[in-house]
Amino acid sequence: MIGVRDLIKPPFANYDVVVYFGAGLFSVPFIVRYIAMPLGLPNPVFLTQESNQVVLEIIRVLTIITFVYVFGHIIAYLSSQLIEKTVDRFFGKISTAILISSSSTSKNRNTHVRREIKSRSKNIYRDNALFSSAVRGLFHTPNFPIYVLVYIIGVFGYFDTRVPHSSLLEAQKKYKKHICAEDLTTDVKWFKPLEYFVINRIPSAVPRMYNYLVIAGLFRSLSFVFLSSCWWVIIYLLAHTKYGTWPLPGEDLIGDGVGVMELFALSSASVFSLMAYLKFQRRYAEEAILALAYWNEGDDCPSTMSIIQAPNNSVHISG
Repeated sequence: MIGVRDLIKPPFANYDVVVYFGAGLFSVPFIVRYIAMPLGLPNPVFLTQESNQVVLEIIRVLTIITFVYVFGHIIAYLSSQLIEKTVDRFFGKISTAILISSSSTSKNRNTHVRREIKSRSKNIYRDNALFSSAVRGLFHTPNFPIYVLVYIIGVFGYFDTRVPHSSLLEAQKKYKKHICAEDLTTDVKWFKPLEYFVINRIPSAVPRMYNYLVIAGLFRSLSFVFLSSCWWVIIYLLAHTKYGTWPLPGEDLIGDGVGVMELFALSSASVFSLMAYLKFQRRYAEEAILALAYWNEGDDCPSTMSIIQAPNNSVHISG
């Protein structure tokens, strides 16, 4: 039976408002600064021309909201391809990061992380992912100097998991009992089944997981917006070198390195947003793992599959 609360419930979830609409709205000033103004594109009429008629004004506002929302979807899709999948290719899934961090000490963590990055980079050709990896990697070219610095210094903060090794062992025990008979290793796709199980069997953990997912999605889109802006600045810097033009505000100061400073600021913001995205993605995965580890099996009676138990209960890092 449909109640009054169901009728007035808004059709948008928090993810829609924060990630799609929020990122789309945030990107508007960047579009105006780096694309519309330098290229002399006219402002859309529905953005600037107000109407004295209430109906037309309502239509104009709804058009703006729809435009921002749809553009937010486009940004989210592109960021999933160029930000998220780039990280997955060269750094591994967040579940891999949790395994490495939880199974490592503070002294050898960076060694394990660098070994994982080298291993995944070497496997690009084996996985027939040379073209896609090259495209995604080239898109991150403006951030390479900071990436190299992070790699050398060993600033792998997003690998620092809050899941202790004992909790990971407990999660693996229940994973093997109720989900699948595989060990939790870096070469096994174990997180998606675990995530599905937690969402359907341990709903009390879902709100916390969802909050982290929303924040992570927003920062992923922001990282894409900042990195895309870097490319426009690079194009204008190259044009300035050849033609002496500078279409962005601050033309009289370009000789003092304003363009280079702007590029560095955008790149730093992109890397910061990327690290924030990884941090909250890690927390999302941690909530699911800890929920399974400390789940009281008496609270629910899931149908257990008939499985073959593995010979041991160790959580290890492959390779």
